[in-house]
Amino acid sequence: MVKQKIRFFFPASTMNNQIFKNLIIFTSIPIILISIFFCFYTYQKYKGEYLDTIGIQLNESKNLIDEILVKYIDKSSYIITNQKLIKNLQKNYGNDLEQMIYFFEDTDAMIGEPYYEDIKSPFIIHAANETLYDGKFVDKLTNIPSNDSIEEAKNSPATDIIWKSDLTVKDNQSYLTFYRNIVDFKTSIGILEVNIPYNVVALKMDTIGVPDTGLILSANKDGNILHLNNQTRLEIPNLKSITPKDYLIVSDSLKDGNQIIVAIPKMEVNKKTFRTIMLVVGFFLIYIFVMLLASKTTAHRITGNLESFINKIKRNDQLLLNEELIQISGTDDVSIIKLKLKELVSRLNEIHKEVVAVKLEKSSLEIELLQSRINPHLLYNSLSVINWTALRNKDGKTVEIIDAMTKYYRIALSKGNSVISVASELEMIKEYVKINVLAHSVDYLLVLDIEEEILGFYTSKHLIQPIVENAILHGLNGKRENAIVMIKGYRDLRDIVFEISDNGRGMRPESVNDIMNLNFTASLGGYGIKNVIKRIQAYYGYNDGIAIESEVGKGTKVTIRIEALNEAELNERREFRTFDAS
Repeated sequence: MVKQKIRFFFPASTMNNQIFKNLIIFTSIPIILISIFFCFYTYQKYKGEYLDTIGIQLNESKNLIDEILVKYIDKSSYIITNQKLIKNLQKNYGNDLEQMIYFFEDTDAMIGEPYYEDIKSPFIIHAANETLYDGKFVDKLTNIPSNDSIEEAKNSPATDIIWKSDLTVKDNQSYLTFYRNIVDFKTSIGILEVNIPYNVVALKMDTIGVPDTGLILSANKDGNILHLNNQTRLEIPNLKSITPKDYLIVSDSLKDGNQIIVAIPKMEVNKKTFRTIMLVVGFFLIYIFVMLLASKTTAHRITGNLESFINKIKRNDQLLLNEELIQISGTDDVSIIKLKLKELVSRLNEIHKEVVAVKLEKSSLEIELLQSRINPHLLYNSLSVINWTALRNKDGKTVEIIDAMTKYYRIALSKGNSVISVASELEMIKEYVKINVLAHSVDYLLVLDIEEEILGFYTSKHLIQPIVENAILHGLNGKRENAIVMIKGYRDLRDIVFEISDNGRGMRPESVNDIMNLNFTASLGGYGIKNVIKRIQAYYGYNDGIAIESEVGKGTKVTIRIEALNEAELNERREFRTFDAS
């Protein structure tokens, strides 16, 4: 059952299957790309919305906290610049309690009541004057525990605000603390300590800045967390745990130099994006299912008729032999294909009949030629009569052609011998080239570079001549000037090598391969070379006695390698090959 469903969606027919797959691919790619873009856009959209929301919350919290800090900073500036306070801090009170009480009353009036009822005093003046007693807002400088911030404040101008990096804990409460140097003409006379209740700062973060699904925190410049909203259940050991890899983060600096940070886990954005992606995936699956059905139907409509026709041909070979059996109905594209195929089958059948007729005719002609056997003397006498007629009519060109043909056929017929000397083969080639020069009115230049010692050896008749014929008829065809055929012959150990080259049009590599593989056509002149290859195999037993090098536009070189044999040896070799083949 499952296999049948799979075959329904993925048909076995190659054409049907290809159309089906292509339809699926080309219709699915756009929706996939759109889905990817939509998911990316959705994630960026949600991310932007979250960042905008927590950015607004961060700014509201920051502004409210900075307002609180500025309030304390302004009050501290008023205190350290009060000239009466500066003057009284430098008096020598000794045991004058009355003056000291007046000083404490003035200080109380200047500083005022605490900002918050549960805080004893946010402002403490640590005086360098040892004659002063401790009071509500006054303490001896020697009583304050030393820390880096106090030492820095002692050496800083009055305008500088030195914040303590960690929170100050007093009476189980935490404070933001800063120090300011109280200066009279560049002389430090005390330190003002300001303690800001941190629960007031934390309240502004927890009620305004904290997001619904994230956290808000404050950290000092060392990265230590000062406050983390108590609504979160996450374990955050330090600021390094909050990274952009896992959180969407918005941060800013407060007046005290600490950072206020709002962060939302990316998991929240991913969850929201995932829900959207699931909707897209659901839509995509429905789309794919619909497209499978639509593609199946479309592919079947396009190829069903043609596929049925192809299956009929597979089952009935007679359709290809009798085109009348091919029935065609309709005018659609498939019917046109059927019609063209029927016409092609009809034409192939006609060509087959013509080939058979030509073969029969050729066989009959070969039999007649074998039976008639032209008499060489009749050929000579006929040429002589034509020659005398041309002389009498003073037709010099005809005389030259007849003389060349007489010499050529005298060597070619050679009293019925199938082997001739290398010298005779070359003489026959000279006459052949001469005939072509006269017949075509083209000055074909035959260049011979032959070692003298090979002229006495024997070879199969017409071994080189077909190569020269191909060079003239095919390689140099259409070349009116500088048409050159070169034959180089030399001895190479026990072999004779002939190199026949021309400067004609040349051939492509595939044409050379066709000739060497005997897949020749008449236009390539392959018949003569096929004959040469077969005779080399018959006489010498070589499978590689011929090689062709050619380049289009530069010419062709044919190399023939045969064994150096005299007449008796070659005839003996030929008789042995003939006997061995039988």
